[in-house]
Amino acid sequence: MFTKKSLVLLGINSQQEKAVLTLESQGELVSGRLRLYNFGKEPEGIVSLGFYQNGKVKKCGLVRSSNMLYTFKTDAFDAEEFSCAVVNFVGAKVTPLLFGTTQKNTSNEEILGKIAGEVFDESEAKKIEQKLDEHAVQYDDELQAEIDQQIDKAFSQSQPDEDKCSNCKYKRCFFGEEESQQKVFFIDEIKGQIDKLFKENPKENFLEEAIPSSKWVRVEFDGEGDYYILGLVYDEAGAIKYVCYGVPGIYQKNPPKQLSGYPVWFPLDSQKKESFGYWLTYQDAETGESIKAVVE
Repeated sequence: MFTKKSLVLLGINSQQEKAVLTLESQGELVSGRLRLYNFGKEPEGIVSLGFYQNGKVKKCGLVRSSNMLYTFKTDAFDAEEFSCAVVNFVGAKVTPLLFGTTQKNTSNEEILGKIAGEVFDESEAKKIEQKLDEHAVQYDDELQAEIDQQIDKAFSQSQPDEDKCSNCKYKRCFFGEEESQQKVFFIDEIKGQIDKLFKENPKENFLEEAIPSSKWVRVEFDGEGDYYILGLVYDEAGAIKYVCYGVPGIYQKNPPKQLSGYPVWFPLDSQKKESFGYWLTYQDAETGESIKAVVE
């Protein structure tokens, strides 16, 4: 039985959006955390998580812990081979946001459809809408304006002396100890998955020699020889600065569609830039955001 496992989920409509799912076994339960990256704003409505395994869908309600961070608990299950999706429910509309899988040779679209279809069925949607209607608080425009004005006034007064309340116990309680005192880096969230891939896959020696302070592996994904590459680039102090992904190929005007962010071309032969090489994309190790990198 696994003890801890992490998985990167990619956005359905934009692979700029990502999430890191972390699972931890706790006896008869599995506890988890879901942290969103590169979202312009927090998803509205209800956000839920669905796991697909052995032809069945397991639903997990997500509890918002802090900004872009959700937690959940569910019954224990084998987390070696599974797929999962994050689904957003607003009004009567169900929108899949993110998808990830550890399974090979599967139809991701088919699995995503099954998860989205069962996470929010019609009867549940009506129950949720009913509960929202029962507990909704409506203000007239005049009262809402007064409330907004008081909030703006409180914030404007607090700005000049903001540091004075940085250790306020009420602020820590409201925002959460973790959010106010401990910054979570993207690389920490995916460390388990990164370590596993580097342990189980062969080195890509050419890139290690060509790009200073880096290490790379080839990751086969279809059993037929196709692969992508995963790399880590370090700063002068030896800390991980970038997490890199890439695909092999022959130079073309436009980068492959499966690479998000800002892909750059790196030929094996610098004298023949339009020969065989790799399309590489870089993510900041702290934030997980895609960056424009220059490789030489």
